[in-house]
Amino acid sequence: MNMILASILIAVLVMGLFFWLAKTNKKKLALVENELKFFKKEKEYYAEAMMLFSKDHKILFANKSAKNLFSLSRVNKLYDLGTKVELQFSKNPPIDFFEAIVKKSGSSDNNFHFKDVTLITDKEKKTVNIYIDKSSWNIDNTITCVIDIPVQSVVAKKDGKTDFLTGLPSQFSSLSEINSLVIESQKKSEPFALLLLGIDNFDTIQTTIGHNYSNQIIKKIATYFVEHSDESITVYRMDCDKFLLVIKNVSDDDIRKIARKLIIDIENYCKGDDYVRLTTSLGIVEYPIHGENATKLINHVYIALNKAQKDSESNIEFFSKETQSMRKDEIKMNEEIINGLKNSEFLLHYQPVFNLETNNMIGAEALIRWKHPKYGLISADRFLHVAEKTGLIVDIGEYVFRDAIKQRKKWDMLGFNKFKITLNLSLREMQVDQLVMKLDKLFEEYKVDSFDFNLDITEADAMANIDKTAVDFKLFKDLGLSISLDNFGAGYSSIKYLQTLPISMIKIDRSLIFDLSSNLDHQMAVKGIIELAHVLGYEVSAEGVETKKESTILSKLGCDHAQGYLFSKPIPVFEFQELLR
Repeated sequence: MNMILASILIAVLVMGLFFWLAKTNKKKLALVENELKFFKKEKEYYAEAMMLFSKDHKILFANKSAKNLFSLSRVNKLYDLGTKVELQFSKNPPIDFFEAIVKKSGSSDNNFHFKDVTLITDKEKKTVNIYIDKSSWNIDNTITCVIDIPVQSVVAKKDGKTDFLTGLPSQFSSLSEINSLVIESQKKSEPFALLLLGIDNFDTIQTTIGHNYSNQIIKKIATYFVEHSDESITVYRMDCDKFLLVIKNVSDDDIRKIARKLIIDIENYCKGDDYVRLTTSLGIVEYPIHGENATKLINHVYIALNKAQKDSESNIEFFSKETQSMRKDEIKMNEEIINGLKNSEFLLHYQPVFNLETNNMIGAEALIRWKHPKYGLISADRFLHVAEKTGLIVDIGEYVFRDAIKQRKKWDMLGFNKFKITLNLSLREMQVDQLVMKLDKLFEEYKVDSFDFNLDITEADAMANIDKTAVDFKLFKDLGLSISLDNFGAGYSSIKYLQTLPISMIKIDRSLIFDLSSNLDHQMAVKGIIELAHVLGYEVSAEGVETKKESTILSKLGCDHAQGYLFSKPIPVFEFQELLR
């Protein structure tokens, strides 16, 4: 009996010990996994190769640089080497990479590094610096290895004609070579074009993933240009994220086709970078109509790119002399806006919105235009940026509200069918005290129903101060206004925050629409946005729809409404009324 009790007691102790060890190991495993997640998030995009491996040579984590360097492939949760890797110290025979590091790690309790050792793979030999960090990742004797590959001694010529980072012709060589091309073009009477390509939101990308990885993006785009070289096109690396293309003897139509193809191709070429959605925009100038020498042409193409990127992502913009002449003096423009408001030089055009299922017009967006006494009819993108800077956007907003509400009253008196009028609201306007009260007074003054109006605010503006946005949106909603979130998909909305806003509609940004028929990634993104919006109870509208193919795809994906040049450009009141009859 005593022996039975003793056996039971031993069994209980063994089982208890087993469960304690299992629980301890489970906690340790969870800790390692959590630290690995943090490590991966923080180090994934470093230019240096980084790995975490065990003393028995099992690779637990590798960033992009390490995967490329060692040709790593993922098997379950570990990585397998795709090539033999050795280290050579001085003139000694090469030894296995992992054995060398584990051996040194076992004999040292501190961090250490190998300086100027030779890393040998099947591909090539490289002189590297290897740093071993044992301070943070010592659970189960794991080893953190950082391999720094010094920049190879590819030195640019003393005259600076070669860009050091990319190996492309530099911005310093562009001036003299473009001026030479000007002389050549004058003799042959042949035009040429300059296209300046810039990465959209590059400052945000650089801040998010760091300087080293953003340089890798620039080098990758440079590689694209090298791999897709053309005798008629010369590519220069300009400042920061900019690339200048010089194209000889090309027509306007061909320039547009080249520019559109370039934007799509580069996005596809770089889409392997999983954590970054990379888009580019282009500014375009033509010789001789946009400048008679290299300096003027380059200055003007920068202005065109700046305008393109202000308007939206994946955008193309030709330089406009009218835009340049107006931008020379923003103070003067500010004074002209003030006079324009006094002299009623501003007016509204309306762009209809159609239901994709019924093809019926269900609303219209009111878009301000300026009938300038000198420059003629000017679209909003040519002057609103000045109004934003000076605060006149508030006065312009009030002008738009009053004019649209007054027009709604006229249409009601004429007996036209009801439809929603969308009014754009800037973040600056939302910060104006008593805005809701002002709108309420306007509705009361003209005896117009507030339910016939929709307020449109960009996703970026709404997310800038989510707490205040939620409060303001509720006040607008209580007034009877519906609210739509514009340019959706261009920013980084959180579903959690999205659910807190009393919105009625999401408007998909045109950067996801313009190549929808050929870009499967954009189709999947648009499908995801539509499904998410419908689950949350929102309607979905697409902006910038220009082709029947885009409209058909959107309809099949379940998009509710659309607007764009396929249906109608923004048109004056008297033309819009013909659609209402």
